[in-house]
Amino acid sequence: MNIVDVKNLIVDFDVLDDEGNVKLKKRVLDDISFSIEEGDFICMLGKNGSGKSTLAKTLNSLILPTSGDVIVNGLNTKEEENMTNIRQMVGMAFQNPDNQIVASIVEEDIAFGLENIGVETSEIRKRIDAAMKNLSIYDLRNEQVNKLSGGQKQKVSIAGILAMKPKIIVLDEPTSMIDKAGRTDLLDTVKKLNKDENITIILISHYIEEIKYCNKVLILKDAKISTIDTPENVLLNPNLFYDAGLDMPYIAKLATRLKKRGKKLKGNEMSVSDLCRYLK
Repeated sequence: MNIVDVKNLIVDFDVLDDEGNVKLKKRVLDDISFSIEEGDFICMLGKNGSGKSTLAKTLNSLILPTSGDVIVNGLNTKEEENMTNIRQMVGMAFQNPDNQIVASIVEEDIAFGLENIGVETSEIRKRIDAAMKNLSIYDLRNEQVNKLSGGQKQKVSIAGILAMKPKIIVLDEPTSMIDKAGRTDLLDTVKKLNKDENITIILISHYIEEIKYCNKVLILKDAKISTIDTPENVLLNPNLFYDAGLDMPYIAKLATRLKKRGKKLKGNEMSVSDLCRYLK
């Protein structure tokens, strides 16, 4: 079942002159069409300016189409009466968690959104505890947010979204301010949510190796979709990366070179353990 259908989506931004008048229109997304099934874990890749973040923001009505349609669980984002329901279904976590954190104590921050939409007090307590346990931050519930690490803050931000019980979580480069260990921990947790809770995940990333968490990869180039396929198939075609101005993951490049030298590999290995297993 498709939870998102994007049909011939075009988004234009106004470019203003020094006096604030519209000088020209800049096309940011150009005739985009694709679907996302419930429970998918999509990784969106593309160099800066390719339209990744704009596309993500169209999924919860933060940006409306210039033309075309974005349908989320049967609701069109262009129809104003759908906006509240869509934003409750599609939670977004941005690059810098400090921009989303509004309270000084962890559990108070997670409660903020629930209180705003009028969830009953007893239910708020249950949802906060469940979200914190899901993200392994229950022990931090009474901590001051400003004393947390970047990875912990990002988990608090995602916990606040998870407590709202969304069908879709959009992560806009959530690991760019976190060290490698923190990135792995966060994405392992998100993958578990995807698998155990059947939450659809859309991950925007500039770390190409993070495609190993996904079941589909969408590559944007110059405001258009370059490809959408499985990570395994994408890795078998290095030109898809290079043509979009991206580099292949190091492990995948190494596997490709070893394959050319006669090693019996598939050529789409995504981790050290994959590579070692096939080399044995």
